[in-house]
Order: sequence, then structure tokens, then C-alpha cells
Amino acid sequence: MKQIILVLMVFAGMSYASAQDVYTSSGKPGYHKKVKKKKGYDPDKIILGGGLSFDISGDYVIAGISPMVGYRFTDHFSAGVGVGYLYFKLPDQNFYDPPAYSYYDKGSLVYPNIWAHYFVWRNIYVTGQLEFDMISGNYPGLDFTTNDIYTYNKNETAESLLLGLGVKQPLGGRVSLFGQIQHEFLQQTYSPYYGQPLIINFGICAGL
Repeated sequence: MKQIILVLMVFAGMSYASAQDVYTSSGKPGYHKKVKKKKGYDPDKIILGGGLSFDISGDYVIAGISPMVGYRFTDHFSAGVGVGYLYFKLPDQNFYDPPAYSYYDKGSLVYPNIWAHYFVWRNIYVTGQLEFDMISGNYPGLDFTTNDIYTYNKNETAESLLLGLGVKQPLGGRVSLFGQIQHEFLQQTYSPYYGQPLIINFGICAGL
């Protein structure tokens, strides 16, 4: 499958710290803040999120979900795992000639992944994601003996390595808007990103 599949991913990483006032000798609070750092495992650093993808455009139908979980190991570095599911229905380019006849590629994509991102300056971060893509689809084929068109099932796998830049924009509280631009470097034949120079992802994440 060499079609363009739009996948909306949400990645999360947000700093958290508690602070208390430092009092001067006069008994009045000063301007300095003392930050309390928790040692060891800190549940406040758990990252929970997910993404939804949905697109109906003409003869194209794409819908999916991609939950993820991670941990903020430092103020700059976060990493975690995720899994995604995507349903697709795309016109087959070899058997598509409306209004005479139309045939489609139909199936699903499951993609477990590991991800990481590192904040390099303020709200800008570098991001990376390694996916294992498992594609199961039904495709039209042509019997050259009878000239009949039939449907067959085919399972394919590919690895995808996505690297790029992202930015987060806090919206208030612990809610942020995220946007990313990435390139897939392995470009394996059955990768859902095959032939795409850039992949753009965005989303909103809460509860970080």
C-alpha cells in the first residue's frame, strides 16, 4: 500500500514544579522561590495522552485512535510507548474509473511505537518515534484468464523512523496545544509514510 495515510499523533511533555515563598529577616516574603524536587518515582511526571484521526474526503475514509503513556525523566526529556489503530478505505488506483466502476483498498493499520522528545529551547523540542507498522488489507485483483476482478487479503509489515521538531503552546492550567513536523527516514515499501517528504501532526493534550 503506497497511499498517503493521515495519522494525527499527540505527544506530551510538560514541566511541573512546586514552589514556596522564602521570607527575609524582616518577616516579609522575598522575591526568590525555592523549588522542591521529588526524588525517585514521581506520579506527577506520568504523561497520559492520545490522538484521534478522522477524515472523510470523497471516496477516502480514514479513522483511528492512538493512546500513549510516558514519563518525564527530566525537565527536558520525556519518553514512553504508544499504540495506534487506523481503519482505511482508499480507491485502488488500478481499478478506479468512476462512474463506470470503483474498487477500493480496505483494511487496518496497527502501529505500536516508542517515542521520545527533548526540549532544546523554551517550548521547542526535537522528537523521535520508532514504529512497527502492521497492515492488513483487502485489495482488488484481476484474473487474466477470465478477466474477472476478485478480492484478496494481504498482510504487510514495515518499520518507520520519524524524526523532527515540535512546539507546544500552553492553553491554561495543564492543557497544551502541540504541533510537530517530521520526516520518515527508512522509507520501506509498505510504510504508511512511504513517499511522503513531511508528516505534520498536531493535537491537544490535558492532564499532564
